[in-house]
Amino acid sequence: MDKEVNNNVYEYVDLGLPSGTLWATMNVGASKPSDAGQYFQWGDTQGYTASQVGTGEGQKKFALDWRDCKWYDTDKKIFTKYTTFGAALELEDDAAHVNMGGDWHMPTPTQVKELINYTTSTWTTQDGVNGRLFTSTKDTSKSIFIPAAGFAYDGAVQNSGTGADVWSSMLYTDSVVYGQNLYFYSDHAGLSGNYRYCGFSVRGVID
Repeated sequence: MDKEVNNNVYEYVDLGLPSGTLWATMNVGASKPSDAGQYFQWGDTQGYTASQVGTGEGQKKFALDWRDCKWYDTDKKIFTKYTTFGAALELEDDAAHVNMGGDWHMPTPTQVKELINYTTSTWTTQDGVNGRLFTSTKDTSKSIFIPAAGFAYDGAVQNSGTGADVWSSMLYTDSVVYGQNLYFYSDHAGLSGNYRYCGFSVRGVID
């Protein structure tokens, strides 16, 4: 039986995953699957395009320090929200939910691992853009493409075309400094953790 979904007109793919999770066909801020979309700090719902990262507020946001990291008190050098290991974002701070609406939200680390474990991931090119194609092991006609959008760091987009990082909705299990994320390069994909102030892609899911 098909799942009833309030997807707010955004397209998704049912990859036949055990949990039934549906993955959006493109990144938040993108107009097609091969577009990079926007870059977000973990927990920030304001995204920036690649051209915005290098100028104005985007330049400031992704500077190589903590000054403009959301909920970071530079005087006390502590975070004021999401202060426990493995904390999960509330929907009001979830970039996928805020920008896409409906039932959309950022994937949990469990959903990221499920995507990796129940798909065949191959390095490929779409519209002249490098990325990885995650193809269902249950139905090979179903797949999602995630572009190698790189990440925003030190005032610029790094590693575009060679890799990507996509935020999950949870902090690292032994640190409040890092958010957990899907990462990939041409030869592999996995789950890792990175500084909350880095600008990563966001891809929505529906449970």
